Amino acid sequence: MKFSKVMGLGLMFLAVSCAHHSIMRGSVAMKVSETEAHVCLGKGEVQEGDRVTAFYNDCQSKDVADNRGGTPCVKAELGKGTITKVLNDHYSVVKFDEGVKFTEGTFVEKK
Repeated sequence: MKFSKVMGLGLMFLAVSCAHHSIMRGSVAMKVSETEAHVCLGKGEVQEGDRVTAFYNDCQSKDVADNRGGTPCVKAELGKGTITKVLNDHYSVVKFDEGVKFTEGTFVEKK
């Protein structure tokens, strides 16, 4: 019995840790400076010189009855940036254009 609990917890941990990176795809993983960040886009997805666009979810409060208990979110553009270096299979460096206000968790898409 004890072995099966440990085995079950181990398998659950493995599944969660494997899914973690795929969930982060396209997000800012680490803010390096006010204009530069490491993003979860790697080899095969982007290359140096590619232009990307940063977005955030703008979740607005409205009458809960109108939207069945949820808060509607709109994908809002923050600005653009350029891939300056592909670090490995999973991460790249983005230099955002002046004035782009981003944080860790901001999501980035190649256009």
